[in-house]
Amino acid sequence: MKKRRLTGLLLTGWLITLPLAATAAPAQERMLFQEMAKPQHANPKALPPSAIAAEIIHAQTFLVGHLGPELTAFMDPNCIWCHRFYEKALPIINAGKLRLRVVLVGFLKPSSPAKAASILMSNNLAKALAYDESHFNTQKEEGGIRPAINPPPLMRRAVRNNTRLLIRTGEEATPTLLYRNKQKQWELQHGLGSHGLHKIMENIS
Repeated sequence: MKKRRLTGLLLTGWLITLPLAATAAPAQERMLFQEMAKPQHANPKALPPSAIAAEIIHAQTFLVGHLGPELTAFMDPNCIWCHRFYEKALPIINAGKLRLRVVLVGFLKPSSPAKAASILMSNNLAKALAYDESHFNTQKEEGGIRPAINPPPLMRRAVRNNTRLLIRTGEEATPTLLYRNKQKQWELQHGLGSHGLHKIMENIS
């Protein structure tokens, strides 16, 4: 599970509709990230899982898969634990036993917000995420999609708001998972835990 304190607003970026490998200058990414890192209210009060679920309805999200119960995942494009989670979830999704609602955030690396914006602005969001994950560099812990350059305010707000919502779960960690159990109660967990997806699939409704 990847975590890192988020102290400010996020990096700007622009849409690259084709999911090419990242080539943006690292120095420029760092400069833009630092420029946007303005102080926010520290340590906001964590919301209960049901409140997080209500907020997600208004967030910029997308689905991977069409059948099965729905599992929401907060994911950073550069998160290696998200990458491992995605690899474990994909066969279940492809088998029609799970739908994954993705809430993209950007805080782990200077390129994270721009990569999140690039995915959110693509013509096929699930396909763009799949590209990011299939070209993930596990040694550098970096997703494969090209960071967006100078996205419009709407997309910057979407990534920023998604990341702020992640903070309201009580921990800036990815993947953070949210689902409704068989008792119709919302459950939230940071990371897969020792039982991985197996326990979630037993309890999800």
